Amino acid sequence: MDKKILHKCTRGAVMVLLSGGTLFGVVAAAPATASVDRHKAYGKLDANYLAALKRVSFLTEVRGNVTDEQGQRMSGVTVKVKGTNLATSTNADGSYTLQVPEEATTLVFSFIGYQTKEVNIGASRIINIALTASPGSLNEVVVVGYGTQKKATLTGSVVEVKGADIVKSPAINVASSLAGQLPGVIINSPTGEPGRSDPSIYIRGMSTTGNTSVLVIIDGVERGGLGELNPNDIESISVLKDASAAIYGAQAANGVILVTTKKGSLGSAPKIDFSYNEGLSQATRNPIMADSYTFGQVSNEINAQQGLAPAYSAADLEKYKAGNDPDFPNTDWYKFIVKNWTPQHRANLSVSGGNSGTTYFLSFGQVYQDGQYNFGTENIKQYNLRANIGIQVTKYLKVGLNLSGRVDNNHFPYNSANQLNSHIFLYQPNWQPYWPGTKDLQPLRGSENIVNWASDNAGYQRQTVNTFQSTGYINWELPWVKGLSIEGSGSYDPNSNFVKTFQEPDFVYYKDATTGALTKGRTGMGTDLATLDDNITLGSLLYLTTKIHYERKFGLHNIKVLLGYEQTTTNSNFDEAYRSNFPSTVLPQIFAGSSDPTQQSNNGSASQTARQNEFGRVNYDYAGKYLAEFTMRRDGSPNFPADKRWGYFPSASAGWRISEEQFMKKYTFVNELKLRASYGVMGNDLVNPFQYLTNYGYGNNYVIGGSNVIGLVQTGVPNPNITWETAKTGNIGLDATLWNGLLGVTFDYFKTRRSDILTTAASTVPGYTGLTLPDENIGIVDNKGFELVLSHTNNQHKFQYSFSGNIAFARNTVIYGNAQPGLEPYQLAVGHPIGAGLYYDAIGIFKNQADINAYPHMPGTVPGDIKYADINHDGSIDSRDQILENQTNVPQMTFGLNSNFKYKGFDLSILLQGQADAKQFFGGYFPVMSYSLGNFLNWRATDRWTPANTNATMPRASYENFNNNTINSTQWLINAGFLRVKNVSFGYNLPQDIIKSIGMKNLRFSVSASNLFLIYDHMKALGFDPETTDYWYYPPQRVISFGINATF
Repeated sequence: MDKKILHKCTRGAVMVLLSGGTLFGVVAAAPATASVDRHKAYGKLDANYLAALKRVSFLTEVRGNVTDEQGQRMSGVTVKVKGTNLATSTNADGSYTLQVPEEATTLVFSFIGYQTKEVNIGASRIINIALTASPGSLNEVVVVGYGTQKKATLTGSVVEVKGADIVKSPAINVASSLAGQLPGVIINSPTGEPGRSDPSIYIRGMSTTGNTSVLVIIDGVERGGLGELNPNDIESISVLKDASAAIYGAQAANGVILVTTKKGSLGSAPKIDFSYNEGLSQATRNPIMADSYTFGQVSNEINAQQGLAPAYSAADLEKYKAGNDPDFPNTDWYKFIVKNWTPQHRANLSVSGGNSGTTYFLSFGQVYQDGQYNFGTENIKQYNLRANIGIQVTKYLKVGLNLSGRVDNNHFPYNSANQLNSHIFLYQPNWQPYWPGTKDLQPLRGSENIVNWASDNAGYQRQTVNTFQSTGYINWELPWVKGLSIEGSGSYDPNSNFVKTFQEPDFVYYKDATTGALTKGRTGMGTDLATLDDNITLGSLLYLTTKIHYERKFGLHNIKVLLGYEQTTTNSNFDEAYRSNFPSTVLPQIFAGSSDPTQQSNNGSASQTARQNEFGRVNYDYAGKYLAEFTMRRDGSPNFPADKRWGYFPSASAGWRISEEQFMKKYTFVNELKLRASYGVMGNDLVNPFQYLTNYGYGNNYVIGGSNVIGLVQTGVPNPNITWETAKTGNIGLDATLWNGLLGVTFDYFKTRRSDILTTAASTVPGYTGLTLPDENIGIVDNKGFELVLSHTNNQHKFQYSFSGNIAFARNTVIYGNAQPGLEPYQLAVGHPIGAGLYYDAIGIFKNQADINAYPHMPGTVPGDIKYADINHDGSIDSRDQILENQTNVPQMTFGLNSNFKYKGFDLSILLQGQADAKQFFGGYFPVMSYSLGNFLNWRATDRWTPANTNATMPRASYENFNNNTINSTQWLINAGFLRVKNVSFGYNLPQDIIKSIGMKNLRFSVSASNLFLIYDHMKALGFDPETTDYWYYPPQRVISFGINATF
């Protein structure tokens, strides 16, 4: 168009420009008062009109599609040019078209219940995006088996934690950081040893005497390594607790954990995230041992019992008590060998985004964690790599590739943490590590020295783990059948685990009793010549699946159908080589060991498993008000004979969103009110394979024809009837949101009957046969309980806060259990929880001989021994007086409280975690208080019986390690209940005006802590962490970490 004519025709007007009916420009007209020389109308234009014409914005068309997190197209989404009033909405199929000024840079997508998203326009004129539901909204999507569902229409009991909450914990192990955040999920971390700190996980307690392992699905594939995941890669973790897990059939009875990693988002500009956290860790507690003075007193008491002279004179005891004479040391071995603080760090770099139909998420993470021991060499180095890429090839075809890898380089001393801690525990306090005035190691327990065991002086173990996981997938929406799509994927995961264990001679210094000279010599428990064990495990997983999806809406009727098939094959190969008598420690390689065949050994094995599964699900809802879901799975397992190899596992669930009823509209404070119920059948095939076959083992070699011939020996009786362990689970639940989130309530009541548990039968075979009868599918266990979550959220002001408290209770009861011949009826497992132990009931301490004579007691009882209850009132104490203790180390009650606060750029989150109705039994050497074994807890010595303290609560000391006081009794059952500050995170995000000025999107500084302190527990006097299950243990760690997060 000629600008002169445009000037002539539009003087003083606002107009739009059309070309063939299409808008292509907008003229911002000049003021009507502008003057112009008519004689120059076709000549030079005046400055006002030149400026007006410069304000002409020529438009271009931008179009695309908007979907939700499930990939479902969204209608009614507002699409607006930022800073203008130009806007449109997506139509019924989620598509939009908008005329955008050429100078526009950003589109804004918004929809009620979803997070507003801004997208750079760039050079592309096709912009497809996916909106994410706002946290806590009914549109929020939850990951379930083989798909996702909106929280509003969910009918199962599913709990979820977001990756953003997981990264608040500085704990290296991801699984440990979940404790207290998932109602109904019991997570205990009995150890904090680097590389070996995987916690125990129970979903709704225990329901079987068999294998209790939960099923872990990572990005749709059964995979291990939950604890070793990079938390920065995690989008969410969901837990299926009821019949919603039935779609996983044979492996779902113990519950299912679903991990979803991050992906790029359509329409997102490239984003670079960098984070670095430097932390310090320390033991939450170390055992509090008796000091030299107490040890000497107890030693003298023992000698007095034996009619011997005191081991320590009164003067000696005073010197030990004073602690200022180097010849009378008072060594706290835990303070000596355990560091005050141990370093660790985690670094992460990721790049994510999506445009032109391609989404991507790339990340690299690195972890370093040191061991807690002074002189120690223990450390782990972990490297994580991930690439999740999706490509929208056409409107109907999408392909993708998910790749991840992990490399672990771990180094440990030769002796295990249990061996090391047993020596720390038992070392006498009147010993010292070095000869006075030197750095020469003394020969201590077993003529060893703890410094050698903490360091590499006695050898080392190196472990290299390589894990690679790959998944390729394709999704095709059939254009000629609306709502129908086909999805297929394949995964191949190879892995290797190489372990090199090299034992070296270690040395201490022996003192000549006559001259006092120190001579270097071999320790009493090591090896004279080095030994080497190399072993490697090579494994692989091949997973193939195909699924058909159908989703349509017919008026107010919504239907979703899923049909699927999958198969899995796993292979494992193990090889091991051993050599001893190395002439030198310089070359720790197999070929450098002894050539003597008697100093060599080799070993190897292989295994293979395979599964085939067919599954389906139908979801129906009417107007988002009446909800129903049905699933069916047919599982094939190689662990059973051919005629019992296939199992069928159905489930059904229903929901009623009462809040959507017309009669509820007058209750405006009710935002959401839903009742739901579910029932399903699940299986458990986690048993030793091939029990249906006759098994043979090598043994009983024979000499035939002068040659040594290996014989085969039958090792057991086959069970041709072995089959699935079956769980029938029912759940009733309620979800409510009131006053716009000021009060949220979730309540679930559940009951499970686990039957066909492999259990020892009552019948036996004669011992001379050398055979044992197989376990049979006869065990039955009931498990029931409830879960309650209360939440409060207030984000209406500058100061925002939220609270979420949860409590869960689960109690199991054995209905039919192991055969236990010879027991009294009250001692049988039936009617009691799984793991209930038999204990003598300790009711006090015998004060004196008269007290013993007046009450039934065990043979050999002396004053100061434990008094046990005569349960059956027969006048004697024997095995029939043992009782079952219903509380075990698996808590029946767990609880947590999560608090979050935000004000301007500051944020604070605090997580409390606790448990109740649990007891930990410490048997074995724990009750022993004798110098013949070594040191003991100060708790054990406090208020012990002595002739001068007959009203004691602890039994006497004794020379013998084991006697009537060390048998299994309630004396050594300790309450394992506690409440701790599990996680604390405090952060500050710099203001946006400062951030943008330095070319960044966000900059955050934070300090966080895990296992910060215990508010209450019952093991403080022992110096034990209440989550421990052993007394010679590497304790859980308290971690304080300082971090920086930068986004570009």
